[in-house]
Amino acid sequence: MVGTALPFPLPTQPLVKHLCGRSALTSTVALFSSSSSNTPDDLVNVTFETASGTNIIQVEKGELLRSAMLKRGMSPHNGRARLINCRGLGTCGTCAVEIISNSDSSIQPHERSTKEKLRLNFPPHGSADQSPNLRLACQVQVFDDIAVTKRTGFWGQDTAGKLAAGYDAELWFGDLEYILDNKSPPTREE
Repeated sequence: MVGTALPFPLPTQPLVKHLCGRSALTSTVALFSSSSSNTPDDLVNVTFETASGTNIIQVEKGELLRSAMLKRGMSPHNGRARLINCRGLGTCGTCAVEIISNSDSSIQPHERSTKEKLRLNFPPHGSADQSPNLRLACQVQVFDDIAVTKRTGFWGQDTAGKLAAGYDAELWFGDLEYILDNKSPPTREE
């Protein structure tokens, strides 16, 4: 194994710094922010509305919504779900957000994948009055401007229309938080 490159980047700072300090978060977020080589045509706006207010971030076209939010200091998870989640596998449902877009091509896949359907039809998400716009942020790539809202509840499952508080991203595992990122969108069969 000596001299073999790892298939993922190692954290740039000790894990304890990620757990204890905002400066570590800022440094890590800076590592992943959009590079200066992006043109305005490569960027789209994501408007994230919470009970704490509205934030607008610019993300690269094709970026996963969950990763884009975390890299820019916002969490798609509520409360303790910021630590207790599947890290983008699409299995826990804690990154469920409501996505409003003006175009069918704003997100890919446009319709829920099989994995999303299974997770979002399983409690606590499987209520009859669930929004058809509820999606897993870890399974959706952004290609045009969208608006995102997060509901209350551990999984963001509240259907009463109450918005969750806005939470700062906490990168518990540093750069490894993005190890599962995949630039190709899930297919409807996945």
